[in-house]
Amino acid sequence: MPEVCSNLCEPQFALLAVGHVPRITFVEDDLGVDLSEVISVVNTAEVFVVMFQIFERRLLVDTRTGGGETPLIRVVDRVRSSEERFRELQRLRPRLSAPERIVAFQWQRSVRTFVETGVWKAIEDRVRNAGASESTCLAVLSELQWEERHEELKAVRGEEPYRTLKGTGLS
Repeated sequence: MPEVCSNLCEPQFALLAVGHVPRITFVEDDLGVDLSEVISVVNTAEVFVVMFQIFERRLLVDTRTGGGETPLIRVVDRVRSSEERFRELQRLRPRLSAPERIVAFQWQRSVRTFVETGVWKAIEDRVRNAGASESTCLAVLSELQWEERHEELKAVRGEEPYRTLKGTGLS
């Protein structure tokens, strides 16, 4: 049976300057993830899913190619089980066999932090080197940013599942 793996929490911290852009290489406890492990997954896993804590949708990356298929990078809906994710992947990529496993990890911070830490660049480099287009990558990043902004606006407005404190006497 294929498996979904998700154990990436052994945080440490170091900040290194790369050119003029500061780059975080290990993430402190407050970010809740070992960045070197995340980058390792991005660079080695055939298929992985990034679960953003701020919004429900997921980033699905399938680096496999063949049979005329280029890598898949897409924002997808949350599923109820790993079996459902495998079925979805087969539906999206019927010319490819099922992967042995799908690695999943939680990203507990913003999309901006996802970009600033170099995780997005590592993903983009990997899929572009395997044949994905720049426009596809830009569209996916834009969609992630929109999902996050949409969720933030729902929270500010007190829309479901959030509640506003306005008028409750707690402000």
